[in-house]
Amino acid sequence: MEQLLDDLDKTPVSEPFPYNAVALGQAVATARQDAGLTLDGLAERSGVSRRMIVEIEQGRKSCTVRTLHSIAHATGVPLGLLAESACRHGQDEPH
Repeated sequence: MEQLLDDLDKTPVSEPFPYNAVALGQAVATARQDAGLTLDGLAERSGVSRRMIVEIEQGRKSCTVRTLHSIAHATGVPLGLLAESACRHGQDEPH
């Protein structure tokens, strides 16, 4: 098993990691709205700046797991659900 993992670490990735910032932004905006929060309300509750939230929601900025966790906790949405939304390949539904 250890050899397999070592080999995987040395194998180049042939495709870029599937990251969809627009889908993540839409998921964050939906979570915020479903929680009944304004941008300012989410910023206050999560400790993430309003500007950063706007940029995430518009798909212009990616964020750290820590930031996403703060947003997830503030909206009551599981972190995994928000993170999964970023892995969509331009589809409406996660694969």
